[in-house]
Amino acid sequence: MDNENKLLQGMLIGAAVGAVVSMFHKQTRQEVLEQGKCVTDRVKDYCQHPSKLSDDLKKKVDATKETVQEISEDLSFLNEKMNELKETTPQVIDMIQETKERFLPKKKAQAPCSAPTSIRRF
Repeated sequence: MDNENKLLQGMLIGAAVGAVVSMFHKQTRQEVLEQGKCVTDRVKDYCQHPSKLSDDLKKKVDATKETVQEISEDLSFLNEKMNELKETTPQVIDMIQETKERFLPKKKAQAPCSAPTSIRRF
């Protein structure tokens, strides 16, 4: 149990040191202050209008549900296409092999082209 406390304590100290070190960078400081102001304004707005918080959460949940539904449909479509490819690929390979077998023996049986006798005299 004591080791778990030391691990958690070490992680928190490391995070705090990392946060302090990152504040040495001027742009990071400015962005943190800016974001902090935005969060403060948003919290104040939600405190004054609690129904707005529930409406915003509902909108986010609905948007997330739509995204999950679209991803699910896309995955189903891809799965169907993969199954079609699994079925058609062996058929295509067989067709290519048959075509190859039909044309290759004909090429071997044909004699090489030779010039007509009337042209050979020159």
